[in-house]
Amino acid sequence: MLKSIISTVAAAALICSFTSAAGPLDDADGAQTLLRKSTRNLETTEDIAANPDPLTVYEQMMKAQGTERDLQVRRGNKGPRPTADSTNTNNNDRTNNNNNDRTVDDGLLDVLDGGCFANPARCGCEHLKHADYRGDLSTTMSGHKCKAWSQAHNFPGEGLEDGAFCRNPLGSGDGAFCFVEDNFAGVHWEYCKVPTCSTLTDGMRTFSEVSSTNSASGMPGCVSRKELIDLEFEVEELLDSLPSLFQRSHHLGGIIRLCAHDFMDFDMSASDQMGADGCLDFDHKNNRGLREIWDEGTPWHTLHKTKHSHMSEPDFWIACAMLVMKLASGGKHDMVHTFLWGRQKASSCRGSGDRLPKGDSCKDSQEVFLDRMGLTWKDATALLGAHTVGRGQNHLSGHHGTWMPNVEKAMQWDKGYYEELVQRAWAPRNMNRDNADFMAGPAESQFPKMMLNTDICLAFDIDTAEDIRCCTNINMINPATGENRCGIFETNQCKRIDSTHPRAESAQAVLEFLGGNTPNGDSTRWYRAFTEAWTKATFNGHNELWPVQESCN
Repeated sequence: MLKSIISTVAAAALICSFTSAAGPLDDADGAQTLLRKSTRNLETTEDIAANPDPLTVYEQMMKAQGTERDLQVRRGNKGPRPTADSTNTNNNDRTNNNNNDRTVDDGLLDVLDGGCFANPARCGCEHLKHADYRGDLSTTMSGHKCKAWSQAHNFPGEGLEDGAFCRNPLGSGDGAFCFVEDNFAGVHWEYCKVPTCSTLTDGMRTFSEVSSTNSASGMPGCVSRKELIDLEFEVEELLDSLPSLFQRSHHLGGIIRLCAHDFMDFDMSASDQMGADGCLDFDHKNNRGLREIWDEGTPWHTLHKTKHSHMSEPDFWIACAMLVMKLASGGKHDMVHTFLWGRQKASSCRGSGDRLPKGDSCKDSQEVFLDRMGLTWKDATALLGAHTVGRGQNHLSGHHGTWMPNVEKAMQWDKGYYEELVQRAWAPRNMNRDNADFMAGPAESQFPKMMLNTDICLAFDIDTAEDIRCCTNINMINPATGENRCGIFETNQCKRIDSTHPRAESAQAVLEFLGGNTPNGDSTRWYRAFTEAWTKATFNGHNELWPVQESCN
């Protein structure tokens, strides 16, 4: 309890320090140019070009951003697993993965040996034969109900005390299983259908050999270094050619949204997993507005058709989104060296629109990001930071406004989203309607500031109809009028998420991504976490991806 109180007080103090030190929140902040010219270090990074093995590329890129990773751990050099008669319960702490004991600094150690993006509550690592799985699946492949391990077999020190769930205590056989309750079929035990976690090395186990011989250069959809360099110039020219700031902001956020809506339909438990496959139901209400980004005659579609038609659509979308992030960050967030190609466009994706988040609650986010995509709350919080660019429009999504205070800031790829989340007084708008969200500032504003419910609930508990009738900062006064910025909700402070809440990880991530307890321009921590989450999301469902080639035939 004391830990919970301390965490809550610390979070409140950090939020207050950002609010008080940031000065007046004036929408008339000085405009900056759309894109600060990038360093285009694809042309000059000889070390990366010499060894395009994606694991090495990923490691070099992360180290360049100040992140130290253990290659031996990520490449699979792990010590022996505990045996059935072991009395040491700590040999497999990394696999048991007690997330509650993590610190902010080791949050990037989600990647276990073998390159597995471990999430024990949701899935198991294939190379561990699901021995790390700690989820609540309690039925076998044939539907038999598991019995408690204490009633069946003794595996001391293997974390089986939590209930009658599917486990693989010795890391043997074909995966997680359980002993089952008495049945007429005479089945004593059976394997379970535990979802397999995605891995950084899915489909890439021979990439070092492939890269050294450049043997992927003749494959359909091949992408070369020169093509990516050219595409970066072309993306910058496309954005600069748009006639207004609003158009540029719309397309900045739009190409990223197109990508996200493509990969957010992934379901690791479905027979048709989908994922980043270039297939969307553009007529679905959750995809409204995306035809303005991708349709015959739109700038992005024309660029693909005229200059990069050999690239698959999902690869092209992902490459363009990554380049937009690089350009809009002034080259500070460069994920281009992690780009892999080989995704194929799906011919159909029936029901994909129904798998997308609707933006109305964190229950919705949990179903999409955690339950179906196999991500963590930190991953989800990092990906939602993409709202820092772009805007919503009434006639498209029903949500009108920008997450940033003005259109200029809505074209800068940085941690501004998290600063806005904790600084402003956000109050409900359009309650009990399909387009319910939160806004800050006068309701009659032509360009209001907004947050979706799925944004607010990363840091505040608005899970019930009563809890949502609140304001995130009831102490903010408008100096011009002397009125409380929360309006009719000025006495109802939204409850901040503490360390005992199921979404404690998301609230912690918000504070981590702020980069300190006073205003600063350091977006590095968000960039790192976003790169991790983006990699997982865009790799999901793909078993054969290839590194960028020196040349393509």
